[in-house]
Amino acid sequence: MASKTETSASAASARETLTGYASRTQLVVVGITAAALLARFVSLGTRVAHQDEARVAYWAYRFMETGVYEYRPIVHGPFLTIVDGHLFGLFGASDFTMRLVVALIGGLLPLSALLFRERLRDSETVAMALLLAFNPILLYYSRFYRNDVLLAGLMLVAFGFFVRAYDHRRPAYLYAGVAAFALAFTTKENALVYPVTWAGAAVLLWDHRLFVERAGDRGLLTAVWARVRQTAVGVLNWWPHFTLVVFEFFAIVVFFYAPRGTDRLSGTDVPGLYEALANPTLLPAVVEHATLGSWNDFVGQWGGGNEGSYLSALKPLLSVLEAGAIVLLALAVLGFVVDRYVGERPSDAVSFTAYWGFASVLGYPVIVDNPFPWETIHMIVPLVVPAAVGLALIARLGFESVADGDALSATAAALILLLVVGQVGATAVSTSYLDSQSPDNELVQYAQSSSEMKPVLQEVRDVARSNDGIDVMYYGDDPNFDGDNFYAPDPSSHAVPPAGDGWFARLPFAWYMELYGAETDSVREPELLQGDDKPPVVIALGDANSCSKTYDNAEDIDEYMDGYRRYEVQRYLHDSGCVISSTVIYVDENATRE
Repeated sequence: MASKTETSASAASARETLTGYASRTQLVVVGITAAALLARFVSLGTRVAHQDEARVAYWAYRFMETGVYEYRPIVHGPFLTIVDGHLFGLFGASDFTMRLVVALIGGLLPLSALLFRERLRDSETVAMALLLAFNPILLYYSRFYRNDVLLAGLMLVAFGFFVRAYDHRRPAYLYAGVAAFALAFTTKENALVYPVTWAGAAVLLWDHRLFVERAGDRGLLTAVWARVRQTAVGVLNWWPHFTLVVFEFFAIVVFFYAPRGTDRLSGTDVPGLYEALANPTLLPAVVEHATLGSWNDFVGQWGGGNEGSYLSALKPLLSVLEAGAIVLLALAVLGFVVDRYVGERPSDAVSFTAYWGFASVLGYPVIVDNPFPWETIHMIVPLVVPAAVGLALIARLGFESVADGDALSATAAALILLLVVGQVGATAVSTSYLDSQSPDNELVQYAQSSSEMKPVLQEVRDVARSNDGIDVMYYGDDPNFDGDNFYAPDPSSHAVPPAGDGWFARLPFAWYMELYGAETDSVREPELLQGDDKPPVVIALGDANSCSKTYDNAEDIDEYMDGYRRYEVQRYLHDSGCVISSTVIYVDENATRE
Protein backbone atom coordinates (compact mmCIF):
# COMPACT_ATOMS: atom_id res chain seq x y z
CA MET A 1 0.00 0.00 0.00
CA ALA A 2 1.42 3.41 -0.95
CA SER A 3 2.43 5.69 1.86
CA LYS A 4 0.97 9.14 2.41
CA THR A 5 4.29 10.66 1.35
CA GLU A 6 4.34 8.65 -1.89
CA THR A 7 0.73 9.63 -2.64
CA SER A 8 1.53 13.31 -2.09
CA ALA A 9 4.59 13.01 -4.30
CA SER A 10 2.54 11.38 -7.04
CA ALA A 11 -0.10 14.11 -6.83
CA ALA A 12 2.58 16.79 -6.99
CA SER A 13 4.16 15.08 -9.98
CA ALA A 14 0.79 14.94 -11.72
CA ARG A 15 0.17 18.64 -11.09
CA GLU A 16 3.65 19.43 -12.37
CA THR A 17 2.94 17.45 -15.53
CA LEU A 18 -0.38 19.18 -16.11
CA THR A 19 1.19 22.60 -15.68
CA GLY A 20 4.34 21.69 -17.59
CA TYR A 21 5.63 23.48 -20.65
CA ALA A 22 3.87 21.14 -23.07
CA SER A 23 0.53 21.83 -21.39
CA ARG A 24 1.20 25.56 -21.44
CA THR A 25 1.93 25.29 -25.17
CA GLN A 26 -1.39 23.58 -25.76
CA LEU A 27 -3.20 26.26 -23.73
CA VAL A 28 -1.48 28.99 -25.73
CA VAL A 29 -2.60 27.35 -28.99
CA VAL A 30 -6.17 27.12 -27.67
CA GLY A 31 -6.02 30.82 -26.78
CA ILE A 32 -4.77 31.69 -30.26
CA THR A 33 -7.63 29.63 -31.72
CA ALA A 34 -10.17 31.56 -29.62
CA ALA A 35 -8.72 34.82 -30.93
CA ALA A 36 -8.83 33.46 -34.50
CA LEU A 37 -12.51 32.57 -34.14
CA LEU A 38 -13.29 36.04 -32.77
CA ALA A 39 -11.42 37.67 -35.66
CA ARG A 40 -13.51 35.69 -38.14
CA PHE A 41 -16.92 36.23 -36.53
CA VAL A 42 -16.64 40.00 -35.99
CA SER A 43 -18.83 41.78 -38.59
CA LEU A 44 -18.99 38.54 -40.59
CA GLY A 45 -22.24 39.48 -42.32
CA THR A 46 -21.41 43.13 -43.04
CA ARG A 47 -19.79 42.78 -46.47
CA VAL A 48 -22.25 42.46 -49.34
CA ALA A 49 -22.08 39.06 -51.01
CA HIS A 50 -19.50 38.54 -53.72
CA GLN A 51 -21.17 37.22 -56.86
CA ASP A 52 -19.53 33.82 -56.37
CA GLU A 53 -20.77 33.68 -52.78
CA ALA A 54 -24.27 34.64 -53.90
CA ARG A 55 -24.24 32.00 -56.64
CA VAL A 56 -23.44 29.09 -54.31
CA ALA A 57 -25.55 30.39 -51.42
CA TYR A 58 -28.54 30.57 -53.76
CA TRP A 59 -28.33 26.84 -54.44
CA ALA A 60 -27.89 26.05 -50.75
CA TYR A 61 -31.05 28.02 -50.06
CA ARG A 62 -32.88 26.18 -52.84
CA PHE A 63 -31.74 22.88 -51.32
CA MET A 64 -33.15 23.99 -47.97
CA GLU A 65 -36.48 24.82 -49.63
CA THR A 66 -36.85 21.75 -51.83
CA GLY A 67 -34.66 19.04 -50.28
CA VAL A 68 -33.47 18.29 -53.82
CA TYR A 69 -29.78 18.13 -54.61
CA GLU A 70 -27.51 16.69 -57.24
CA TYR A 71 -23.79 17.35 -57.70
CA ARG A 72 -23.01 20.05 -60.24
CA PRO A 73 -19.29 20.90 -60.75
CA ILE A 74 -20.10 24.54 -61.52
CA VAL A 75 -21.16 24.90 -57.87
CA HIS A 76 -18.13 22.83 -56.75
CA GLY A 77 -18.34 20.07 -54.16
CA PRO A 78 -21.50 19.23 -52.21
CA PHE A 79 -20.16 19.91 -48.70
CA LEU A 80 -21.04 23.59 -48.37
CA THR A 81 -24.33 23.32 -50.25
CA ILE A 82 -25.62 20.48 -48.09
CA VAL A 83 -24.26 21.76 -44.77
CA ASP A 84 -25.43 25.33 -45.36
CA GLY A 85 -28.81 24.12 -46.56
CA HIS A 86 -29.37 22.47 -43.19
CA LEU A 87 -27.83 25.44 -41.38
CA PHE A 88 -30.27 27.83 -43.09
CA GLY A 89 -33.14 25.62 -41.96
CA LEU A 90 -31.95 25.75 -38.34
CA PHE A 91 -30.82 29.37 -37.94
CA GLY A 92 -32.24 31.20 -40.94
CA ALA A 93 -30.42 32.40 -44.03
CA SER A 94 -28.29 35.53 -44.03
CA ASP A 95 -24.83 36.67 -45.08
CA PHE A 96 -23.65 35.75 -41.58
CA THR A 97 -24.97 32.18 -41.57
CA MET A 98 -23.85 31.76 -45.19
CA ARG A 99 -20.22 32.31 -44.11
CA LEU A 100 -20.50 30.68 -40.69
CA VAL A 101 -19.16 27.21 -41.58
CA VAL A 102 -16.12 28.57 -43.41
CA ALA A 103 -15.39 31.00 -40.57
CA LEU A 104 -15.75 28.26 -37.97
CA ILE A 105 -13.41 25.81 -39.70
CA GLY A 106 -10.96 28.57 -40.63
CA GLY A 107 -10.96 29.76 -37.03
CA LEU A 108 -10.37 26.26 -35.66
CA LEU A 109 -7.50 25.63 -38.08
CA PRO A 110 -4.78 26.85 -35.62
CA LEU A 111 -5.58 23.78 -33.51
CA SER A 112 -4.05 21.67 -36.29
CA ALA A 113 -0.64 22.89 -35.10
CA LEU A 114 -0.99 20.52 -32.14
CA LEU A 115 -0.94 17.56 -34.54
CA PHE A 116 2.68 18.45 -35.34
CA ARG A 117 3.82 19.24 -31.80
CA GLU A 118 6.03 16.14 -31.58
CA ARG A 119 7.71 17.04 -34.88
CA LEU A 120 8.19 20.71 -33.97
CA ARG A 121 9.56 22.62 -31.02
CA ASP A 122 6.99 24.12 -28.66
CA SER A 123 7.84 27.61 -29.94
CA GLU A 124 7.36 26.40 -33.53
CA THR A 125 3.97 24.89 -32.67
CA VAL A 126 2.81 28.23 -31.27
CA ALA A 127 4.24 30.06 -34.28
CA MET A 128 2.37 27.74 -36.64
CA ALA A 129 -0.91 28.44 -34.81
CA LEU A 130 -0.28 32.19 -35.04
CA LEU A 131 0.37 32.02 -38.79
CA LEU A 132 -2.79 30.01 -39.41
CA ALA A 133 -4.81 32.40 -37.26
CA PHE A 134 -3.71 35.77 -38.60
CA ASN A 135 -2.22 35.43 -42.07
CA PRO A 136 -4.17 38.09 -44.06
CA ILE A 137 -5.12 35.75 -46.93
CA LEU A 138 -6.36 33.00 -44.62
CA LEU A 139 -8.23 35.52 -42.48
CA TYR A 140 -9.90 37.21 -45.46
CA TYR A 141 -11.03 33.98 -47.11
CA SER A 142 -12.12 32.43 -43.82
CA ARG A 143 -14.72 35.23 -43.91
CA PHE A 144 -15.67 34.35 -47.49
CA TYR A 145 -18.16 31.72 -48.64
CA ARG A 146 -15.88 29.51 -50.70
CA ASN A 147 -14.49 26.00 -50.39
CA ASP A 148 -10.77 26.80 -50.63
CA VAL A 149 -10.07 27.36 -46.93
CA LEU A 150 -12.02 24.18 -46.16
CA LEU A 151 -10.09 22.14 -48.72
CA ALA A 152 -6.63 23.37 -47.74
CA GLY A 153 -7.41 23.18 -44.03
CA LEU A 154 -8.83 19.67 -44.16
CA MET A 155 -5.84 18.46 -46.16
CA LEU A 156 -3.45 19.95 -43.59
CA VAL A 157 -5.43 18.25 -40.81
CA ALA A 158 -5.41 14.95 -42.73
CA PHE A 159 -1.65 15.14 -43.17
CA GLY A 160 -1.21 15.94 -39.48
CA PHE A 161 -3.23 12.89 -38.47
CA PHE A 162 -1.24 10.70 -40.86
CA VAL A 163 1.99 11.94 -39.28
CA ARG A 164 0.68 11.07 -35.82
CA ALA A 165 -0.50 7.66 -37.04
CA TYR A 166 3.04 6.98 -38.29
CA ASP A 167 4.67 8.27 -35.10
CA HIS A 168 2.40 6.51 -32.62
CA ARG A 169 1.30 3.49 -34.67
CA ARG A 170 -2.27 4.18 -33.55
CA PRO A 171 -5.00 3.29 -36.08
CA ALA A 172 -7.35 5.92 -34.63
CA TYR A 173 -5.18 8.64 -36.16
CA LEU A 174 -5.35 6.89 -39.53
CA TYR A 175 -9.15 6.83 -39.43
CA ALA A 176 -9.27 10.51 -38.42
CA GLY A 177 -6.89 11.43 -41.23
CA VAL A 178 -8.89 9.55 -43.87
CA ALA A 179 -12.10 11.20 -42.62
CA ALA A 180 -10.54 14.65 -43.11
CA PHE A 181 -9.12 13.59 -46.48
CA ALA A 182 -12.51 12.32 -47.67
CA LEU A 183 -14.28 15.48 -46.49
CA ALA A 184 -11.72 17.52 -48.42
CA PHE A 185 -12.81 15.70 -51.58
CA THR A 186 -16.39 16.86 -50.96
CA THR A 187 -15.38 20.53 -51.03
CA LYS A 188 -13.73 21.26 -54.38
CA GLU A 189 -12.18 19.61 -57.39
CA ASN A 190 -8.74 21.02 -56.49
CA ALA A 191 -8.55 18.09 -54.07
CA LEU A 192 -7.01 16.10 -56.92
CA VAL A 193 -3.90 18.29 -56.75
CA TYR A 194 -3.09 17.29 -53.18
CA PRO A 195 -2.33 13.57 -53.68
CA VAL A 196 -0.11 14.58 -56.62
CA THR A 197 1.89 17.10 -54.59
CA TRP A 198 2.07 14.67 -51.66
CA ALA A 199 3.41 11.94 -53.92
CA GLY A 200 6.07 14.31 -55.27
CA ALA A 201 7.02 15.45 -51.77
CA ALA A 202 7.23 11.82 -50.59
CA VAL A 203 9.55 10.92 -53.49
CA LEU A 204 11.83 13.86 -52.68
CA LEU A 205 11.83 12.93 -49.01
CA TRP A 206 12.62 9.30 -49.82
CA ASP A 207 15.36 10.38 -52.19
CA HIS A 208 16.92 12.49 -49.46
CA ARG A 209 16.86 9.55 -47.07
CA LEU A 210 18.61 7.36 -49.66
CA PHE A 211 21.16 10.08 -50.37
CA VAL A 212 22.06 10.25 -46.70
CA GLU A 213 22.30 6.47 -46.38
CA ARG A 214 24.44 6.18 -49.52
CA ALA A 215 27.38 7.38 -47.47
CA GLY A 216 27.18 4.23 -45.37
CA ASP A 217 28.68 0.83 -46.05
CA ARG A 218 25.51 -0.88 -47.22
CA GLY A 219 25.32 0.63 -50.68
CA LEU A 220 22.43 2.23 -52.52
CA LEU A 221 20.61 -0.94 -53.62
CA THR A 222 20.74 -2.37 -50.13
CA ALA A 223 19.37 0.86 -48.71
CA VAL A 224 16.55 0.92 -51.27
CA TRP A 225 15.63 -2.68 -50.56
CA ALA A 226 15.66 -2.04 -46.80
CA ARG A 227 13.27 0.90 -47.23
CA VAL A 228 10.93 -1.04 -49.52
CA ARG A 229 10.89 -4.04 -47.16
CA GLN A 230 10.26 -1.85 -44.12
CA THR A 231 7.36 -0.10 -45.87
CA ALA A 232 5.88 -3.39 -47.10
CA VAL A 233 6.00 -4.92 -43.62
CA GLY A 234 4.26 -1.87 -42.18
CA VAL A 235 1.52 -2.03 -44.81
CA LEU A 236 0.99 -5.76 -44.26
CA ASN A 237 0.73 -5.28 -40.50
CA TRP A 238 -1.96 -2.66 -41.01
CA TRP A 239 -3.82 -4.25 -43.90
CA PRO A 240 -7.13 -4.64 -41.96
CA HIS A 241 -7.09 -0.93 -41.16
CA PHE A 242 -6.16 0.06 -44.71
CA THR A 243 -9.09 -2.04 -45.93
CA LEU A 244 -11.49 -0.36 -43.51
CA VAL A 245 -10.37 3.17 -44.36
CA VAL A 246 -11.14 2.53 -48.01
CA PHE A 247 -14.72 1.84 -46.99
CA GLU A 248 -14.63 4.88 -44.71
CA PHE A 249 -13.48 7.12 -47.56
CA PHE A 250 -16.18 5.93 -49.96
CA ALA A 251 -18.89 6.05 -47.29
CA ILE A 252 -18.20 9.75 -46.75
CA VAL A 253 -17.95 10.47 -50.47
CA VAL A 254 -21.18 8.59 -51.24
CA PHE A 255 -23.04 10.33 -48.40
CA PHE A 256 -22.26 13.76 -49.84
CA TYR A 257 -22.28 13.06 -53.57
CA ALA A 258 -25.43 10.93 -53.59
CA PRO A 259 -28.45 12.80 -54.98
CA ARG A 260 -31.19 13.86 -52.62
CA GLY A 261 -34.92 14.21 -53.16
CA THR A 262 -37.23 12.33 -55.49
CA ASP A 263 -37.33 15.03 -58.17
CA ARG A 264 -34.04 14.38 -59.94
CA LEU A 265 -32.48 17.56 -61.29
CA SER A 266 -30.94 15.78 -64.24
CA GLY A 267 -34.11 13.95 -65.19
CA THR A 268 -32.49 10.55 -64.53
CA ASP A 269 -34.19 7.76 -62.64
CA VAL A 270 -31.43 7.49 -60.00
CA PRO A 271 -33.09 7.37 -56.57
CA GLY A 272 -32.20 9.77 -53.78
CA LEU A 273 -30.00 8.82 -50.84
CA TYR A 274 -32.78 8.58 -48.28
CA GLU A 275 -34.93 6.53 -50.63
CA ALA A 276 -32.04 4.10 -51.01
CA LEU A 277 -31.50 3.89 -47.25
CA ALA A 278 -35.18 3.01 -46.85
CA ASN A 279 -34.92 0.46 -49.66
CA PRO A 280 -31.40 -1.11 -49.69
CA THR A 281 -31.98 -2.68 -53.11
CA LEU A 282 -31.60 0.84 -54.54
CA LEU A 283 -28.21 1.42 -52.89
CA PRO A 284 -26.04 0.05 -55.75
CA ALA A 285 -27.47 2.60 -58.18
CA VAL A 286 -26.93 5.44 -55.72
CA VAL A 287 -23.35 4.36 -54.96
CA GLU A 288 -22.51 4.10 -58.64
CA HIS A 289 -24.00 7.53 -59.35
CA ALA A 290 -22.18 9.13 -56.39
CA THR A 291 -18.79 7.64 -57.31
CA LEU A 292 -18.32 6.76 -60.98
CA GLY A 293 -21.09 9.10 -62.09
CA SER A 294 -19.66 12.06 -60.20
CA TRP A 295 -16.05 11.24 -61.05
CA ASN A 296 -16.31 12.23 -64.71
CA ASP A 297 -17.84 15.59 -63.80
CA PHE A 298 -15.35 16.03 -60.96
CA VAL A 299 -12.34 15.52 -63.24
CA GLY A 300 -13.93 17.39 -66.14
CA GLN A 301 -14.13 20.56 -64.06
CA TRP A 302 -10.39 21.02 -64.56
CA GLY A 303 -10.72 21.53 -68.30
CA GLY A 304 -7.45 21.82 -70.21
CA GLY A 305 -5.44 23.75 -67.62
CA ASN A 306 -3.64 26.97 -68.49
CA GLU A 307 -3.79 27.49 -72.24
CA GLY A 308 -1.98 30.83 -72.04
CA SER A 309 1.51 31.71 -70.90
CA TYR A 310 2.89 30.64 -67.57
CA LEU A 311 3.92 34.16 -66.59
CA SER A 312 0.47 35.61 -67.37
CA ALA A 313 -1.03 33.23 -64.82
CA LEU A 314 1.80 33.57 -62.30
CA LYS A 315 1.81 37.38 -62.18
CA PRO A 316 -1.65 37.91 -60.57
CA LEU A 317 -0.99 35.12 -58.06
CA LEU A 318 2.33 36.70 -57.09
CA SER A 319 0.57 40.03 -56.61
CA VAL A 320 -1.79 38.43 -54.09
CA LEU A 321 1.07 36.62 -52.35
CA GLU A 322 3.03 39.85 -52.15
CA ALA A 323 0.05 41.67 -50.64
CA GLY A 324 -1.04 39.02 -48.16
CA ALA A 325 1.72 36.46 -47.60
CA ILE A 326 5.10 38.02 -48.34
CA VAL A 327 6.16 37.63 -44.68
CA LEU A 328 4.99 34.03 -44.57
CA LEU A 329 6.91 33.18 -47.76
CA ALA A 330 10.10 34.78 -46.45
CA LEU A 331 9.77 32.91 -43.15
CA ALA A 332 9.08 29.65 -45.02
CA VAL A 333 12.30 29.98 -47.03
CA LEU A 334 14.23 30.83 -43.87
CA GLY A 335 12.70 27.94 -41.94
CA PHE A 336 13.32 25.43 -44.72
CA VAL A 337 16.97 26.45 -45.19
CA VAL A 338 17.73 26.48 -41.45
CA ASP A 339 15.98 23.16 -40.87
CA ARG A 340 17.78 21.55 -43.81
CA TYR A 341 21.31 22.76 -43.20
CA VAL A 342 21.54 23.41 -39.45
CA GLY A 343 21.42 20.63 -36.89
CA GLU A 344 21.94 16.90 -37.17
CA ARG A 345 19.24 16.16 -39.75
CA PRO A 346 16.24 17.88 -41.36
CA SER A 347 12.75 17.36 -40.01
CA ASP A 348 10.67 15.16 -42.31
CA ALA A 349 7.51 17.18 -41.57
CA VAL A 350 9.21 20.49 -42.40
CA SER A 351 10.81 19.15 -45.59
CA PHE A 352 7.59 17.47 -46.76
CA THR A 353 5.40 20.55 -46.27
CA ALA A 354 8.03 22.79 -47.85
CA TYR A 355 8.16 20.58 -50.97
CA TRP A 356 4.36 20.48 -51.00
CA GLY A 357 4.02 24.26 -50.69
CA PHE A 358 6.79 25.27 -53.10
CA ALA A 359 5.44 22.81 -55.70
CA SER A 360 2.01 24.44 -55.35
CA VAL A 361 3.46 27.92 -55.85
CA LEU A 362 5.19 26.80 -59.04
CA GLY A 363 2.44 24.45 -60.22
CA TYR A 364 -0.80 26.40 -59.90
CA PRO A 365 0.00 28.76 -62.81
CA VAL A 366 0.22 25.63 -64.97
CA ILE A 367 -3.10 24.09 -63.95
CA VAL A 368 -5.35 27.18 -63.74
CA ASP A 369 -6.30 29.12 -66.84
CA ASN A 370 -7.87 32.09 -65.05
CA PRO A 371 -6.15 32.46 -61.68
CA PHE A 372 -8.22 33.81 -58.81
CA PRO A 373 -6.76 35.28 -55.60
CA TRP A 374 -8.12 32.42 -53.48
CA GLU A 375 -5.90 29.94 -55.33
CA THR A 376 -3.03 31.23 -53.18
CA ILE A 377 -4.61 29.56 -50.15
CA HIS A 378 -3.43 26.20 -51.48
CA MET A 379 0.11 27.54 -51.70
CA ILE A 380 0.47 29.09 -48.26
CA VAL A 381 -1.30 26.56 -46.00
CA PRO A 382 1.44 23.89 -46.30
CA LEU A 383 4.12 26.58 -46.02
CA VAL A 384 2.97 27.57 -42.52
CA VAL A 385 5.04 24.63 -41.18
CA PRO A 386 8.47 25.78 -42.46
CA ALA A 387 7.40 29.40 -41.84
CA ALA A 388 6.72 28.50 -38.20
CA VAL A 389 10.30 27.22 -37.93
CA GLY A 390 11.60 30.54 -39.30
CA LEU A 391 9.41 32.68 -37.03
CA ALA A 392 10.25 30.65 -33.92
CA LEU A 393 13.95 30.83 -34.77
CA ILE A 394 13.91 34.64 -34.75
CA ALA A 395 12.02 34.72 -31.45
CA ARG A 396 14.31 32.10 -29.91
CA LEU A 397 17.46 33.97 -30.95
CA GLY A 398 16.02 37.10 -29.38
CA PHE A 399 15.35 35.41 -26.03
CA GLU A 400 18.75 33.74 -26.05
CA SER A 401 20.40 37.09 -26.78
CA VAL A 402 18.62 38.65 -23.81
CA ALA A 403 19.75 35.78 -21.59
CA ASP A 404 23.34 36.17 -22.85
CA GLY A 405 23.29 39.93 -22.40
CA ASP A 406 23.76 40.53 -26.13
CA ALA A 407 21.79 43.76 -26.43
CA LEU A 408 22.53 44.29 -30.13
CA SER A 409 21.26 40.86 -31.23
CA ALA A 410 18.25 41.09 -28.91
CA THR A 411 17.33 44.49 -30.33
CA ALA A 412 17.68 43.24 -33.92
CA ALA A 413 15.45 40.23 -33.22
CA ALA A 414 12.89 42.44 -31.47
CA LEU A 415 12.81 44.85 -34.40
CA ILE A 416 12.32 42.01 -36.89
CA LEU A 417 9.48 40.54 -34.83
CA LEU A 418 7.93 43.99 -34.46
CA LEU A 419 8.08 44.51 -38.22
CA VAL A 420 6.56 41.08 -38.84
CA VAL A 421 3.72 41.63 -36.37
CA GLY A 422 3.12 45.17 -37.58
CA GLN A 423 3.09 44.30 -41.26
CA VAL A 424 0.88 41.23 -40.88
CA GLY A 425 -1.47 42.93 -38.41
CA ALA A 426 -1.88 46.09 -40.47
CA THR A 427 -2.46 44.10 -43.65
CA ALA A 428 -4.98 41.80 -41.96
CA VAL A 429 -6.99 44.69 -40.52
CA SER A 430 -6.93 46.59 -43.80
CA THR A 431 -7.83 43.70 -46.11
CA SER A 432 -10.48 42.02 -43.93
CA TYR A 433 -12.16 44.96 -42.18
CA LEU A 434 -11.30 48.46 -43.40
CA ASP A 435 -11.02 47.84 -47.16
CA SER A 436 -12.73 44.49 -47.63
CA GLN A 437 -14.51 45.72 -50.79
CA SER A 438 -11.94 48.17 -52.11
CA PRO A 439 -10.52 47.86 -55.64
CA ASP A 440 -7.13 48.69 -54.11
CA ASN A 441 -7.24 45.50 -52.05
CA GLU A 442 -5.35 42.78 -53.94
CA LEU A 443 -7.32 40.08 -52.09
CA VAL A 444 -10.66 41.34 -53.44
CA GLN A 445 -11.72 39.50 -56.57
CA TYR A 446 -13.22 41.44 -59.48
CA ALA A 447 -16.83 40.24 -58.97
CA GLN A 448 -17.15 41.80 -55.51
CA SER A 449 -20.12 44.16 -55.35
CA SER A 450 -19.89 47.53 -53.64
CA SER A 451 -20.64 48.27 -50.00
CA GLU A 452 -23.28 50.93 -50.75
CA MET A 453 -25.52 48.12 -51.99
CA LYS A 454 -26.39 46.85 -48.48
CA PRO A 455 -28.63 49.78 -47.38
CA VAL A 456 -30.51 49.66 -50.69
CA LEU A 457 -30.99 45.90 -50.37
CA GLN A 458 -32.43 46.35 -46.89
CA GLU A 459 -34.89 48.82 -48.37
CA VAL A 460 -35.84 46.28 -51.05
CA ARG A 461 -36.28 43.66 -48.32
CA ASP A 462 -38.73 45.86 -46.40
CA VAL A 463 -40.70 46.61 -49.57
CA ALA A 464 -40.92 42.92 -50.54
CA ARG A 465 -42.24 41.98 -47.10
CA SER A 466 -45.06 44.52 -47.26
CA ASN A 467 -45.99 44.18 -50.93
CA ASP A 468 -48.48 41.82 -52.62
CA GLY A 469 -47.79 40.51 -56.11
CA ILE A 470 -44.61 41.12 -58.10
CA ASP A 471 -42.04 42.82 -55.89
CA VAL A 472 -39.09 43.25 -58.25
CA MET A 473 -39.04 43.78 -62.00
CA TYR A 474 -35.78 43.34 -63.92
CA TYR A 475 -35.30 45.30 -67.12
CA GLY A 476 -32.57 44.92 -69.71
CA ASP A 477 -31.19 42.67 -72.39
CA ASP A 478 -27.76 42.88 -73.99
CA PRO A 479 -27.93 41.00 -77.30
CA ASN A 480 -24.14 41.13 -77.59
CA PHE A 481 -23.25 39.56 -74.27
CA ASP A 482 -25.27 36.81 -72.60
CA GLY A 483 -23.76 37.53 -69.18
CA ASP A 484 -25.60 40.87 -68.95
CA ASN A 485 -29.11 39.68 -69.70
CA PHE A 486 -31.54 40.66 -66.96
CA TYR A 487 -34.43 39.42 -69.07
CA ALA A 488 -35.30 35.77 -68.44
CA PRO A 489 -37.42 34.15 -71.18
CA ASP A 490 -37.79 31.00 -69.05
CA PRO A 491 -37.69 31.76 -65.29
CA SER A 492 -38.29 28.08 -64.47
CA SER A 493 -34.73 27.36 -65.70
CA HIS A 494 -33.42 29.19 -62.63
CA ALA A 495 -34.44 26.29 -60.41
CA VAL A 496 -31.56 24.07 -61.55
CA PRO A 497 -27.83 24.88 -61.69
CA PRO A 498 -26.23 26.26 -63.74
CA ALA A 499 -29.53 28.15 -64.45
CA GLY A 500 -30.74 29.68 -67.69
CA ASP A 501 -30.65 33.13 -69.27
CA GLY A 502 -31.14 36.10 -67.03
CA TRP A 503 -29.86 34.51 -63.82
CA PHE A 504 -26.11 35.08 -63.72
CA ALA A 505 -26.48 38.78 -64.55
CA ARG A 506 -28.72 39.15 -61.51
CA LEU A 507 -26.01 38.13 -59.07
CA PRO A 508 -25.75 38.97 -56.24
CA PHE A 509 -29.39 40.12 -56.37
CA ALA A 510 -30.64 36.59 -57.08
CA TRP A 511 -29.38 35.48 -53.64
CA TYR A 512 -30.91 38.43 -51.83
CA MET A 513 -34.25 38.20 -53.63
CA GLU A 514 -34.44 34.52 -52.69
CA LEU A 515 -33.49 35.46 -49.14
CA TYR A 516 -36.25 38.07 -48.92
CA GLY A 517 -38.86 35.84 -50.55
CA ALA A 518 -39.35 38.50 -53.26
CA GLU A 519 -41.51 37.73 -56.29
CA THR A 520 -39.59 38.67 -59.45
CA ASP A 521 -40.30 39.11 -63.14
CA SER A 522 -38.53 40.65 -66.13
CA VAL A 523 -39.26 42.67 -69.26
CA ARG A 524 -37.20 43.91 -72.17
CA GLU A 525 -39.63 46.47 -73.64
CA PRO A 526 -39.27 49.78 -71.76
CA GLU A 527 -42.85 50.79 -72.63
CA LEU A 528 -44.14 48.03 -70.35
CA LEU A 529 -42.92 50.09 -67.40
CA GLN A 530 -45.20 53.03 -68.17
CA GLY A 531 -48.14 53.76 -65.91
CA ASP A 532 -48.70 53.45 -62.19
CA ASP A 533 -49.06 49.68 -61.89
CA LYS A 534 -45.34 48.93 -61.87
CA PRO A 535 -43.80 46.77 -59.12
CA PRO A 536 -42.34 48.79 -56.23
CA VAL A 537 -38.76 47.84 -57.20
CA VAL A 538 -37.21 47.94 -60.68
CA ILE A 539 -33.63 46.87 -61.40
CA ALA A 540 -31.87 47.79 -64.65
CA LEU A 541 -28.38 47.68 -66.10
CA GLY A 542 -26.27 50.79 -65.65
CA ASP A 543 -24.53 52.74 -68.38
CA ALA A 544 -20.98 51.68 -69.32
CA ASN A 545 -19.39 54.57 -71.21
CA SER A 546 -16.40 52.47 -72.24
CA CYS A 547 -18.57 49.92 -74.01
CA SER A 548 -19.21 50.74 -77.65
CA LYS A 549 -21.94 48.12 -78.06
CA THR A 550 -25.56 49.00 -77.53
CA TYR A 551 -27.66 47.35 -74.86
CA ASP A 552 -30.77 48.01 -72.81
CA ASN A 553 -30.01 50.15 -69.79
CA ALA A 554 -31.54 52.41 -67.18
CA GLU A 555 -31.59 55.43 -69.50
CA ASP A 556 -34.36 53.70 -71.49
CA ILE A 557 -36.74 53.76 -68.53
CA ASP A 558 -35.71 56.84 -66.52
CA GLU A 559 -38.64 58.83 -67.93
CA TYR A 560 -41.11 56.26 -66.56
CA MET A 561 -39.75 56.18 -63.03
CA ASP A 562 -41.27 59.31 -61.46
CA GLY A 563 -41.90 58.76 -57.78
CA TYR A 564 -39.04 56.24 -57.53
CA ARG A 565 -35.73 56.84 -55.81
CA ARG A 566 -32.80 56.03 -58.09
CA TYR A 567 -29.73 54.25 -56.70
CA GLU A 568 -26.70 53.26 -58.76
CA VAL A 569 -24.53 50.51 -57.27
CA GLN A 570 -21.52 48.56 -58.50
CA ARG A 571 -21.87 44.91 -59.44
CA TYR A 572 -18.11 44.65 -60.08
CA LEU A 573 -15.08 46.49 -58.74
CA HIS A 574 -14.83 48.60 -61.88
CA ASP A 575 -16.11 49.01 -65.42
CA SER A 576 -14.08 46.66 -67.62
CA GLY A 577 -15.23 47.57 -71.07
CA CYS A 578 -18.24 45.61 -72.21
CA VAL A 579 -18.82 43.91 -68.86
CA ILE A 580 -21.25 46.39 -67.34
CA SER A 581 -20.19 47.08 -63.78
CA SER A 582 -23.08 49.18 -62.47
CA THR A 583 -26.73 48.48 -61.75
CA VAL A 584 -29.54 50.97 -61.17
CA ILE A 585 -32.17 50.17 -58.56
CA TYR A 586 -35.43 52.11 -58.48
CA VAL A 587 -37.50 51.97 -55.29
CA ASP A 588 -41.03 53.35 -55.04
CA GLU A 589 -41.01 56.15 -52.47
CA ASN A 590 -44.60 55.43 -51.44
CA ALA A 591 -43.82 51.76 -50.86
CA THR A 592 -41.01 52.58 -48.45
CA ARG A 593 -43.16 55.09 -46.57
CA GLU A 594 -45.87 52.50 -46.14
